[in-house]
Amino acid sequence: MLPVSGQRPLAYYTHRPPNDGPELLRGACEVRIHDGPGGAGRETIALEAREAVALCYFVPDLIDAELLARLPRLRVLAGFGKGYDNVDVAAAKARGVWVTNVPDDLTEGTADLAWGLLLGLARGIRGGDALVRSGASPGWSIQASLGTAVSGKILGIVGYGAIGRAIARRAGGFDMRVLHSDRGAGKPLDELLAAADFVVLALPLSDATRHLIDAQRLRLVKSSACLINVARGSIVDEAAVADALERGALAGYAADVFELEDRQYPERPVHVNVRLLSSPRTLLTPHLGTATVEDRAKLAIVQAQSVLEALAGRKPANAVNDVV
Repeated sequence: MLPVSGQRPLAYYTHRPPNDGPELLRGACEVRIHDGPGGAGRETIALEAREAVALCYFVPDLIDAELLARLPRLRVLAGFGKGYDNVDVAAAKARGVWVTNVPDDLTEGTADLAWGLLLGLARGIRGGDALVRSGASPGWSIQASLGTAVSGKILGIVGYGAIGRAIARRAGGFDMRVLHSDRGAGKPLDELLAAADFVVLALPLSDATRHLIDAQRLRLVKSSACLINVARGSIVDEAAVADALERGALAGYAADVFELEDRQYPERPVHVNVRLLSSPRTLLTPHLGTATVEDRAKLAIVQAQSVLEALAGRKPANAVNDVV
């Protein structure tokens, strides 16, 4: 185990996770958890985690070179999810710090949510619910709350890793034709966008995929098509999506992720695009991909296991980098 000035190693959590993770660590190290609303900000992290050997980070955290320099004892950055685009991996490597993620345990829950968003958007469930709650619903009507059929349509999946494949498996029950595009494999992206009735985004965010779905590519999409984003907010240009919805060039947009979350881009918006919020043809959820009791417990355990492996002097099984 890595020594820390004769004391037990410190593992610091920037947010409070399910207890399964911290309990797994308590036998091996001191555990400190930030309990404030919204998680620890960077100044709080720099102060409270200064002696930490392990930093357990989450989606809202931005771990850049400047912050890493203020954490001199750090040996592992353990993530709570698949994405690690909010971490400067090169800077971590240069400082001898492992960076880990949880690549597999969120697959099925995120695929389930993608289908929930797809069905909710296609069948107008949000609007129907609001109509009933308003007291204005006439009951059955031949014209009210018309949606679009899902069965027998074309599903396009952009990003065909574990989550993309899990989304595709579920399409069999709807007798859909599935197209996929992933890093040059499968259908060319522009052809997929032109053919699909539903497009689901399930790929990682990088500088190469940022605003992959922009105004130009939205012009390729059928005006009757729906776009669903369960990947990262900045893969789409939210303003361009709002424009397409307002012009009738896109039938609907559902998202579990938003540009404001992607803190590695300083020019990200502060709020979700207000036109998306006000549009009757959007369905928006607050990053619920892994928001089940079962999935969050699994994520906490795998995150803690990465810390234990690093403390034992081993390369964590889920490391995304090597160290210098």
